[in-house]
Amino acid sequence: MKVAVIIHNVSETDTIDKLIEKYGIKNFTRIDKAVGKSELADPLFDNKIWPGYYSITMIEDTENQIEKIREEVKNIKENLKIPDLKYYEIEVGNFI
Repeated sequence: MKVAVIIHNVSETDTIDKLIEKYGIKNFTRIDKAVGKSELADPLFDNKIWPGYYSITMIEDTENQIEKIREEVKNIKENLKIPDLKYYEIEVGNFI
């Protein structure tokens, strides 16, 4: 099974939630507040100097929608010009 990991600015959470709803995803986990920096955008450290933060959404591909999710995230990133939107796929060997 694969897991999609999407790192997104907190301001894009609604967009990611619509994607989850669109594809009927039943199994996902969200880490609401993550900080960091990307070479393509300003750092987000949730402080006075670098306000804002990321959220991390991890989607278990139990519905076999990973290819559609990947394409959707790619389109969101390109069409909305969101340079710090990141997408990773992880192959999970053991799942309990």
